[in-house]
Amino acid sequence: MRKLSLIVAALALTACGEKELGITEVCKSKPELCADLYEDGHCRVERSELILHRFAERKMPSDVNKYRLLLKLERYSKCMDLVKGIEHIKLKEKTTARVNSFMAAEAEIDKLIKETASSDYPGLLYFHWSRLQSRDHLERFEQAAKAGKLDTPDLKFALARYYIDKDRKLALTTMFEALKLYKAGDEVDTDIYTSLTSLYFKLGQLPQSYHWAYLAKEAGVERVELETIIKAAKDKKLDTSKIESIADATLDSIESGHFAIPVL
Repeated sequence: MRKLSLIVAALALTACGEKELGITEVCKSKPELCADLYEDGHCRVERSELILHRFAERKMPSDVNKYRLLLKLERYSKCMDLVKGIEHIKLKEKTTARVNSFMAAEAEIDKLIKETASSDYPGLLYFHWSRLQSRDHLERFEQAAKAGKLDTPDLKFALARYYIDKDRKLALTTMFEALKLYKAGDEVDTDIYTSLTSLYFKLGQLPQSYHWAYLAKEAGVERVELETIIKAAKDKKLDTSKIESIADATLDSIESGHFAIPVL
């Protein structure tokens, strides 16, 4: 149910003073936002989120919205990259349409990258460094971090990812700071859960790793590595029932906007 509620939330967009708009309404009023994204049984959620973020950026162009649009474009592109090679035996045009949708997303990413090269928005600075290895953007991102400008969960998480190879414990602290910034009803980036799972495992702290692996599964994440952690915890005969109870409480605290660092 948690996963379903997040998907439902992603399929609607409310503009200030306007009624809630869904995919059908957006595509009817702005067909150009949908026409180049093939609709079939694959990548439905990714396609819907991308369309809504295109619409948001069209209504209110900003560096923040361009950053969010880039992330949705990447997610859709990765999904389509996986399915574009799946041949439809009866309808070859379906395969072609998937390839065209993938190419359209990639072209839009390239366009936005060029448009945002000079932006000082921290999210875009991180994007240009992490994807294009731009040292100039990294230096500006570090300056933004020192100036305290990373004040949203996604920006804090970006900083945490930057710390992962430099200082794992600092990366953990920064991820917790990101979780504390979420408010009730916000859509949480579940990559934080899987990153915490992985980091704790690398630090040799299996109970904590199991806690975040179980929490991630409860939040709807499906990853092979989570099963590996869960099996390792059971092999070590950890008190998984107690850890799961704490994990449930942790997830509730995050979703209610009152995250507290769990004590195991």
